[in-house]
This record gives sequence, C-alpha cells and structure tokens, in this order.
Amino acid sequence: MNQPAISPRQFMFIVIFFTIGSSILIVPSPIASAAKHDAWVSVLLSILVGASLVLFYILVWKSLKGKSFVQACTFVFGAWLGRLFSFFYLAFLYILSALVLRNIGDFMTTQIIPETPLTFIHLFFLLVVIVGCYLGVETIGRSAEIFMPWMILLFLFLIFSISPQMNMDHLRPFFDSTSKEIIDGSTVMIGTPYLEMVALLMVIPYVKESPKTAHGWFIGSMIGGGFLFLITILSLLVLGSDLTSLNAYPTYNVAEKINIAGFMEGLEIIIAIIWMITIFFKLTVLYYASSVGIAQFLNIDNHRILLLPLGMGMIVLSLVAYPDMAYYENFVADTWLPYAVTHGFLLPLFLWGGLQIKNRAQKNTL
Repeated sequence: MNQPAISPRQFMFIVIFFTIGSSILIVPSPIASAAKHDAWVSVLLSILVGASLVLFYILVWKSLKGKSFVQACTFVFGAWLGRLFSFFYLAFLYILSALVLRNIGDFMTTQIIPETPLTFIHLFFLLVVIVGCYLGVETIGRSAEIFMPWMILLFLFLIFSISPQMNMDHLRPFFDSTSKEIIDGSTVMIGTPYLEMVALLMVIPYVKESPKTAHGWFIGSMIGGGFLFLITILSLLVLGSDLTSLNAYPTYNVAEKINIAGFMEGLEIIIAIIWMITIFFKLTVLYYASSVGIAQFLNIDNHRILLLPLGMGMIVLSLVAYPDMAYYENFVADTWLPYAVTHGFLLPLFLWGGLQIKNRAQKNTL
C-alpha cells in the first residue's frame, strides 16, 4: 500500500499542468491544419471525449483499491501475464517521456537558443526533473500549488496584451468545415493529452483518500482543456487558420505580436515561461510514474536508484526517436493515436475487466 502524500487539491493542479503540458504549443497547429477556422469546434469535441476518458480512468482507479497500475496487473493476471501487460504500459510511459523531452529541445533550439546543442538542453532540463522525482510526489504537489497562480496571471496578461490584435473575421464562416475534418482535428487533442492521462494511474495512489479526489481529476482535466481551448481560439483570432496551421509553434508566434502602445514588444517570453512550467510538471509526472512503475516491475524497494540510469537512456531515446520535425509531424499524424489508444484505453479496459472478475470471484469465496 502506498503512503498518501498529496491532497486532492494538489492533485488537481498536477492534472491541470499535465493537461496543458506540451499541448499548449504543439496542439493548435495540427488541429487548425485539419479543421481550419473551425478548429475551436474540434477542441470542444476533444474535451467532451476527454471527459469520458477521465471518467473511465476514475472508474479504473476506484477498482484498483490503492494499488498502482503495475501492482494491479500482477494482482489480476498473475506474475507472467501481468508483467507482460506492465511492460507495454511502462514502455508507453517511457517513450512518451522521451518524446516530451524532445519537444523541449526542439522548441528551445528553434525559437530561443538555436546555437545550443540539443543534447545539453535535454541534459540540463532532465537534471531538474530528476531532482523533482528524487524529492518525491509530495514536493511535486506542493510545487504545483505554488506555480499555479503565476501561470494563471501570465496567461491573463497574455490575453489582455494580445486582445487588440484579435480579429473575429478569422473565425468566419462558422461551421464551414466538414464533419470529417472536425473529427480529424479532435483526434489530435484526444491523443495528446487525454489518452496520456493513463500515466496518472501510477500517481493517484499517493493522493489522500477523499471523495474530492475523483472531482479533482475530472475538474483539473476540464480546466486544462479550457486553457487549450482558449489558446487555440486565440491563435485563430490573431493569426488566422492558415498561419496557425503553417507555424510549428503558433502560440509562441501569437505572443510575438504583442505590441502595447508601441513600446512593450518582444513579450513572447511570457508564453515560453508558461510552457516551461507546464511541460516541466508533465515530464516530471511521466518520469516519476516510469521510475516507480519500473521499480515495482523489478521488485525494487526504492525507485530513486533508477532515476539516473533511466535519465541516461531517455536522453539517448529522445535523440533517436525522430530525426527532425517533419518526421515528428508524420509520426503524430499517422502512428501516435492508435498507439495511444492501445495503451491509454485498451490496456486499462482489460485491467478494469479483470479487476471486476477478480473482485466478484473473491466475494463468492467469502
């Protein structure tokens, strides 16, 4: 049994940061590419599907009865088959962590510090993540509580500063895209971040048991989705659907257009700070879930001894996972969604079904 370490409120903040994560920069472009000026409709559809997924994850969590995903796999399917399920789940978390780390490196080397080697960016950022994981989930929860007001203030300042650049004509004509285009756009955000929330099943056992825990997960995911909706519609209003789809980081390009009274310019660092905060928490949660899950898989009492070796492997994987941005965009468009559905929905579905059978069998024997 895991010792509770964070409150439902802190967990809700972690969920918000996890939902926004890397999506705040990378999601608007592919959605606008698919659904054009109706991208905001795709985001709303994604949030509805995401709400259903979160309710499903909450149902799975309640069936776990304090166990983590890895522990429950062994409990339900036995040592060998349970380890096979755990292996695929942990591989998904580890690969996802490497991809998120690569998102950081690509953004920094293309937008902020282009002359810095990619490896050094990955190394220095991951060292901070490792320190956070070493200090534990309680420290992560308290940090989320501290950083949340700052993120909200920076986001409100961004909206206020860019409001003179908004143009409602960029959204017209409304509902001009086909149903297929809108659904194709929605799959982007369903895959990132909602299907990735299966990682939180490794963290939620550390939340203090309370009726508010489920509410915190659900409300946090909806607030995070609301942030992504606002950032997508902001990109459309300022840049239009064409520029939003063509730019790799349209949110950052929106912030570059801030011009207050002709002297306050170059405030794109605001969106960079927001993104660095949110992606730090997303990567920390993924890395923590991976290290704890692998420790349970290997029957190691302390996950901390795995942090450095896993980090070395992750840096290498982040460099070889995809060679350039074009490859990454094709990977996300063609491969990521079915991969995320398999590990983010089918695996927990099988586990939930197995838990129902196991629990009923135990009741019948009593």
